[in-house]
Amino acid sequence: MSAAKPILFLIDELEVGGSQHQILLLAKTLKRGGHPVTVAYFRAAGAALRPEFEAAGIEVQLVPKRFGVDPFFFMRLVRFLSADRSRHVLSFGYTANLWSRLAGWPAGNAPPISCIRNLGYLPRPSSTVLARLERLLARRSRWVVANSQVTAESVVARGCIPREKMLVIPNAVEGEAPAPREAARARLRALVGGTDAAPIIGTLARLVAPKDLPTLLRAARLVVDRRPEARFVIGGEGPDRPTLEALRRELGLDERFYLPGTLAGRDVITGLDVAVLSSASEGMPNFVLEAMAAGVPIVSTRAGAAPELLEDGKLGRLVAVGDHRALADAIVAVLDEPVEAQATVERAAVKARSMSPAQIAAQYLALFESD
Repeated sequence: MSAAKPILFLIDELEVGGSQHQILLLAKTLKRGGHPVTVAYFRAAGAALRPEFEAAGIEVQLVPKRFGVDPFFFMRLVRFLSADRSRHVLSFGYTANLWSRLAGWPAGNAPPISCIRNLGYLPRPSSTVLARLERLLARRSRWVVANSQVTAESVVARGCIPREKMLVIPNAVEGEAPAPREAARARLRALVGGTDAAPIIGTLARLVAPKDLPTLLRAARLVVDRRPEARFVIGGEGPDRPTLEALRRELGLDERFYLPGTLAGRDVITGLDVAVLSSASEGMPNFVLEAMAAGVPIVSTRAGAAPELLEDGKLGRLVAVGDHRALADAIVAVLDEPVEAQATVERAAVKARSMSPAQIAAQYLALFESD
């Protein structure tokens, strides 16, 4: 890793999410490499991941944005940024990108690297004025970095970002080895029951609409009809829990489909027989990356960068978004063809190893030295 540089990560909130997880991976890696690291966020509510950052010895600062429109927030952020102009800024997500560029100018900071993590960046119903504003503000970014080619092409095609400013750096894959399969399997079996041989199919996801977990529930009903011993699990929390619990009852899956709350991926992922992404909308799905690295067979919808990661079906099975029948068929096919599934996961694991936190952090550091 290059000579030590102080790094400041900016993000709107520290709730559990893909962007926050990526910042945590990169921050820990940069700190181990001797770089002073600070993580700043704007929304005080939640901040579930703050203790995890602090446990890793990473400095965390709240720059409070108290209302939807907070006229004093801009000045707070200017003061915060100007307190140490030597820091290189990496901002994640629309809100942090917007304010880091607006406040960074009067603060006297060097242009930030602005990171885009999903296809919903500056949502499509947004006005042409907002798209033009984003394009104008992109001039204040050293670079704009998307985590997938599909996301980069989307924002360029919508006129949000000039192509010459746009780069792609993929997400990093968790560097710590996951729990051995036997231990992970025991943890999952304690949650979902069933015999030792009963397959466990699952995902790790926030319980929110873009994850389209009702499609997974409907697919589970069809899988259980064909494989009655199968168990399903979703590790995560979110506002859609009541809806999912009601649908589970309606489908008669109370004893086959479990919602145990948030689960640590490294503790359970290797215990799955099939890792499933049912999303309707994604950027670059961390869960798919983690499953690739853990050597777990993957079934995914063609959401966001999933086809890119899975090389259009060479490294995992892909189905159309919202097609619960195709999702069920793909899950059963993986269970029925373990030899083929094993060959696929070995190729996927090789790809995942090329996306270590150290390799991805080095790519970001190199951008601060480029023109």
